Amino acid sequence: MDILEITRKQDPLYPTFEQIYTASFPLFEQRTEEQQEQAFQSPNYHLVVYLKDNLFIGFISYWDFSTYVYIEHFAIHENFRGQGYGGLLLEDFNKRLNKIILLEIDPITDEISSKRLKFYKKCGFFENRYNHFHPPYRNNYRGHALIILTTERQITEDEYIQFGFDLRNIVMAN
Repeated sequence: MDILEITRKQDPLYPTFEQIYTASFPLFEQRTEEQQEQAFQSPNYHLVVYLKDNLFIGFISYWDFSTYVYIEHFAIHENFRGQGYGGLLLEDFNKRLNKIILLEIDPITDEISSKRLKFYKKCGFFENRYNHFHPPYRNNYRGHALIILTTERQITEDEYIQFGFDLRNIVMAN
């Protein structure tokens, strides 16, 4: 599998990323075009895509901090879901970065969200019990409750506080 990084909206792979991104996440969980441009300017931000035989399998957008990596968005192209690619991508990602990986998922309210939690636990993630609200991406929306998952172990309260600071002041700064 090939791993490529998109560093600007003019990248030839960006339109496919954008199509999967908008189909995979509700509007209130999506960056605006301007926010995406600003994210590309941050040295902490990365957008990697996974290709197999030149087919776009999926992507991970993440923020690399000194002690952990925050996956902001992760999605598999709908044509490749249910074929094990999600687990393979996360396994590869975890090996390459070798840091605690932190991500957020929706609260468990139905079968889909329950399956999502089971998937991440199968991939080695631990559920953290913090009352966590992600700030809104867009002015007309409110922050929303999410569950924090991490690799290796549950994070400490100090680590959670640091993540909250980084989320508000770096990830969502724009």
